Parts: sequence; C-alpha cells; structure tokens
Amino acid sequence: MRGSEVKGAIAFVLFLIIAGLFVFGFLIVAVVLIALGLLLFIGFYAYVRIKIRWAKRHPPKELEGPEDYF
Repeated sequence: MRGSEVKGAIAFVLFLIIAGLFVFGFLIVAVVLIALGLLLFIGFYAYVRIKIRWAKRHPPKELEGPEDYF
C-alpha cells in the first residue's frame, strides 16, 4: 500500500464510524422517545382507570335538606 492508500483507508474507516454513530444515535433517540410515549400513555391510562374506580366506589352524596348544604 502506498501512503495515499493508507490515508484513504483510514478516512474511509473514520467515515464508517461517524456514519454508524449518526445512524445509531438516531435509533437511540427514537427508542427513548417511544419509551417516553409509552410511559406517558400507560401513566395516563392508569390515572383514568383509578379515577373511574374511585368514582364508582365513592358516589356523590345526595343532598336532601338544608343542613346538607352547610
């Protein structure tokens, strides 16, 4: 190999490393965003289910007379 071929090979390997990091960086960001979205969805779903269950177990009080308003 001549000197220019070695420099070209090194440049190509560095380019492959940078391209790999670039692609895997986007994949990691995508995985993190999907995980955050799932956590938010599951949290909101659990919140709504707990609210519905609490509302069923604790119905609103029926007001009958004036003493119930004070």
